[in-house]
Amino acid sequence: MKRIHSISRRKMKKSWALLAVAALMALLLVLAACGEAATATPEPADEEPDTTMDTGDDAMDEGDAMVSHLRPKSEWTAEEPATLEEIEAELANYRGESFTQTSWGGGWQAAVRQGHMIPFAEKFGIQIVEDSPVELAKIQAMSETGNVSWDVVDFGTRWVYTLGSPGHLEELDPAIHNGYTLAYPEITQTPWSGGAGVLWSTGLAYSLDAYPDHQGAPTNWVDFWDVDGVPGLRSMGDRPNENVIFAQMALYPEKMDSVEGRASISSLDDAQLDESLAHLRVIKEHLVNWWHTGTDCPQGLIAGDFDTCTAWNGRIWNAQQEDENSPLYYCYECGHINQTGVYSIVNGSENKELAELYLAWMGFPENAVQVSNYITYGPLHPDAVALAPSVLDAAIVDALPTSPIALEKVIIMDEYWLGTNLNEGQKMIERFQQLLQE
Repeated sequence: MKRIHSISRRKMKKSWALLAVAALMALLLVLAACGEAATATPEPADEEPDTTMDTGDDAMDEGDAMVSHLRPKSEWTAEEPATLEEIEAELANYRGESFTQTSWGGGWQAAVRQGHMIPFAEKFGIQIVEDSPVELAKIQAMSETGNVSWDVVDFGTRWVYTLGSPGHLEELDPAIHNGYTLAYPEITQTPWSGGAGVLWSTGLAYSLDAYPDHQGAPTNWVDFWDVDGVPGLRSMGDRPNENVIFAQMALYPEKMDSVEGRASISSLDDAQLDESLAHLRVIKEHLVNWWHTGTDCPQGLIAGDFDTCTAWNGRIWNAQQEDENSPLYYCYECGHINQTGVYSIVNGSENKELAELYLAWMGFPENAVQVSNYITYGPLHPDAVALAPSVLDAAIVDALPTSPIALEKVIIMDEYWLGTNLNEGQKMIERFQQLLQE
């Protein structure tokens, strides 16, 4: 039973990734300099009553003053979008209604449930019906047939480019939807993206039982491929998305030492992709398995099924929280890939207006940052990033993909390239599946 609770972008150039990394580094330097100075919007200080105030019938009390400044929805504009207070006032009209949100299950959906779904449902009396997992073909079929049972879905930004241009996602109203006006990286800013999007990392994790005190552990992706020099059982995810980039990181370790070098492998041309697939064939013979779900890597490391694996940073962190003695280490300094996840509304949703208000509500910084309490994926909006140190535990902030140690060896994935080349273009999924079957 389910749990209750147009734009066509031009192909992103590699220079985008260079600018994106530089901008993110600059942002983090500012945050580091400010330290604990970043705080939530303060409440107005209590003031002594003004004894000269008119107390006649025409006087406006505090409640009337608060209501008077809220604009009706008809007055919201792209230039002056709805405020949080206005969004919440509008949501009050939907009490008792419901919509469906579809996610990926596991630790990620649990984090979204705790960080967004439950607080929203309790605050507004609106029921959220959960479903999982997200399926690309199902969204396409719903849009084409008009038989739409999902309203809100979340997925990697690459899917937005796959589904948005053909018309399978609803375009969002900029007068309502403001969460991505300043979203970072810029590639997440699309007519179909909203909500409390996150930045996550895919990288290398290993067992401290296999490598006590990190002795003999891999320190980069060259080591991961070096099965003789760095002994240990290995596993990788069963999709090409990150693996083709990891192969480049192993082939050209010097590129990881500069912003320009890392940007040069944030997307791959045909020759680079051929090279990566050939290098994956080299490591394939030395893998214990290809893992499928996000929990497979941490569970396999804890069980001793393998010693090192590719992993999503949040899944390693979740396993560490469940057992503080778990022998897991996520190696940001080995080099990793940052990707983004966003929210969209399926084309033809009968609950589009309510769903869009929900996305707008969760996109405000004070709400967007909350999911990081439950999984170490960082918010996208710069205001939410700035807010994080004042509302999240220091240990969580240090574990986010935007932490200083994470930024030293990060590649920001070109999600447009990925989304347009997994099934079309370079047909990476098809070619990777052929590799697995060889």
